[in-house]
Parts: sequence; structure tokens; C-alpha cells
Amino acid sequence: MKILNIAIALTTMIGISVFANTEGQSLTLAESLNIANSTSPQVKIAEAAKDEASWKKTEAYSLFLPRVTLGGSHLFDEKFMLQRVTLGGPPTTIEMIQPYTIWSARAEWMFFDGLANWDRFRSMSHGADAADKEADWARFQLNQDTKLKFYKALAAVELEKVSFQNVRTLEDHLSRARAFQKSGTGTKFDVLRVEVQLGEALSETLNAQDNTVLSRQNLLVGLGVEDTGQSLQGDLPVPDAQRVANLQKPQKIERLDYQAIQDRELAAHKAWLAAYKHWIPKFSLFGQADYYNNISKGLRDQDFNNAYSWGVNMTWSIFDGFASSSQSAQADARQVQAQQRTLQAKLKTGFDFDFWKRRYLYSAALYKAKTIDVEKAKESVRLATQSFKAGTRTSSERLDAELDLFRARAGLVNAQVNAAEAQVNLELSVGKEL
Repeated sequence: MKILNIAIALTTMIGISVFANTEGQSLTLAESLNIANSTSPQVKIAEAAKDEASWKKTEAYSLFLPRVTLGGSHLFDEKFMLQRVTLGGPPTTIEMIQPYTIWSARAEWMFFDGLANWDRFRSMSHGADAADKEADWARFQLNQDTKLKFYKALAAVELEKVSFQNVRTLEDHLSRARAFQKSGTGTKFDVLRVEVQLGEALSETLNAQDNTVLSRQNLLVGLGVEDTGQSLQGDLPVPDAQRVANLQKPQKIERLDYQAIQDRELAAHKAWLAAYKHWIPKFSLFGQADYYNNISKGLRDQDFNNAYSWGVNMTWSIFDGFASSSQSAQADARQVQAQQRTLQAKLKTGFDFDFWKRRYLYSAALYKAKTIDVEKAKESVRLATQSFKAGTRTSSERLDAELDLFRARAGLVNAQVNAAEAQVNLELSVGKEL
């Protein structure tokens, strides 16, 4: 008996503490979404990946532009190579003419490589498109995840309120049962029965309190916000089966993550085409201008001359130890992986749509049934109370009616949050809000 009384006191104290800490600060769904979009590491990572892919596209575009390099050298000491020459007499040796100071500018532009650079550019373009869509999808996915966590936290608060009401009702019945026992109109059986039910209700209340705290903390962790005892403001969405009943599976998948996977597949295909053109000879135009001094050693001397050259350059890699062949085989394997990811994502998208549509319709029907159950349970409690006052019903029968009401209320909340979860995931499956 003492243990039960202590448990009742502790539960009451914890409940008062929980509700006291949540007073003052409040957090709505709109505020949660704003915080999530501004602080989420997931979104920041996706945005950084988007920037990286954009710069990779710029890097690939640079392959179409000429390369210009500047260089120079100056000799502080030298011993030039010697050249033996014969000028009609005995052989003589002279130093090879080399500049003491030289400044050079060289430009080279590859104008044909079998369109390998074009394929690389298209591959990077598709990669940049994919990263852009992935960033938008990460933001949409974050919003959906935040909504679901917010709804679950709201549901936990409602279930905690129901559990406290259940405890209060059982405490009243326990006091009444003890009073009836003392007066001789009740039995020990009635007291023990209520005590057992109250013990179970206290355990459920502690569990409900834990769920309230943990679900709120789970939301705050996702938002990147410290837990300062914020309370949640808002209502769970009311399920509406008519919104989903006629919803058909999209003929064209509009999910941005699926479209990004398709872009990744195209990027892998273009990369494969570029890799398999390693055997094609490459042609480029080049031009070079030199400004040199091979007479005096001073940097400020005026004995500088100029020279230039331009022409066509051809390179053809005949054998590189199978390095290029290995790279092209790797590109082929990546292309196969990308194709299979696209197929897998397509199949999963169709399954997700059917699964969550059915879950939503079931939860909506269950919510409707539980709403009716709550109304019937309220009427049952009203009739049981009147009958108890009239002496035609017992206290136990009245308690059973009240417990049925609490179970119906808890079932209503659970059906509502399950419908909210199904709606969030159904929106994810179609890639947009319904």
C-alpha cells in the first residue's frame, strides 16, 4: 500500500515538473521547419556538394579553351655543351649557343580528341544537374522528416494527458472503494482490483512521460536546438481518406531524388564514352614566343632578341601499360551500377506509393472508427454515472466504462499520428505535398 502511494506521489510530481518546464517557450510546426532549413547539416552538405559539382562542370568546360603558360629562366653560372666543327682546316670546338635569360609564352589548343572532352563536359553537366536536384530533395526530405517528428511529439503529449486523466480517475475510484469498504458497502476485492489497475496505469504514465520527453528531444536534435523545455503548439492533422482514395500512381516519377539518379546514370554513360576514346589520336594547335638574351648576362642589358614558332601537334597513345584500358573498364562498371540503381529506385518508388497509400487509408478508416468509439464511450460513461447514482450500477461497472473511454481516446490519437506518418511518407513517394 505504501509503495503504491509513493508511486502516485512521484508520478504527480514528475507530471507537474514536466508541464512546468514546458511553460513559457513554445515551438510551432512553421518555426520548426524554418529552424531546420537554416541549421540542418544535411542541407548544408547537399548545398556544398551542389557547389562542388558546379565547379567540376566549369573544370570540364575549361578543356575546350586554349592553355596559355608563361615561363622564364636566368643563368647565374654556366658551362655550356661543346660542339666540334670542321671549317676546312683542323677541327675546332665551340660552345653551344644558349640564352642566359629567356622569357617564353606558349599557347596550345586541342581541336580534336574524338569528342572525348565533349563527353566529359556532358558527364559533369549531368552530375551538376543531379547535385542540384539532390540539394532540393534534401531540403524537401528534411521538411517531411521534421513534420513527422513534430507530429509524433504532439501525439506523445496527448497520450501523456490521457494517461494522467486515467490515473486521476483510478485514484478517485480507489478512494471511493476504500470508503465503501470501511462503510461495509464495498469489499476488499473491489479495492484490490482498483489498486492493480492503478499500478498498471502508473507504469503507463511513466512510459508516456518518457515518450513525451524523448520525442521532443528527438525533434530538437534534428533541428540542432538545445532542449530548454520548449512546449509544442499545434494540432495533429485530421485524416481525410477522400484526398488519397482517388490518388493514382504517377505515370512519370517526379521525385527529385529519382531524377537525380537518372542524371547520375547519364553522367556515368558519358564518362564511359569519354574513357573509351583513349585510343583516338589527339590534334592540337600551338604557338610559342621567346624573348631571350644569349649575348650578355645582365638582366637589364638590351641584347635581347625574339623568336616564335607555331604549328600542329599530334599525340597518339599506343601503349600505356593498360592504364587507359583499365580506366575505361572501370567507367563501364560504374555505368552498370548507375543503371541498376535507377531500376532499383523505380521499383521501390512504386512499392512505397502503394504501401503508404494503403496505410493512410487504413489509418483514416481507423481514425473514423475511433472517433465513433470515443462518442459511444462518452455516452456509456454518462449512462453508467447516472445508473451508479441511481443505484442500478456498481462502481466497478462505472470504472470499466471510464477505462473504455480512455482506451478509445488513446486509440484515436494513435490512429491520427499513424495517418500523419503515412501521409508524410506518401508525399515522399510522389515527391510533393498532397
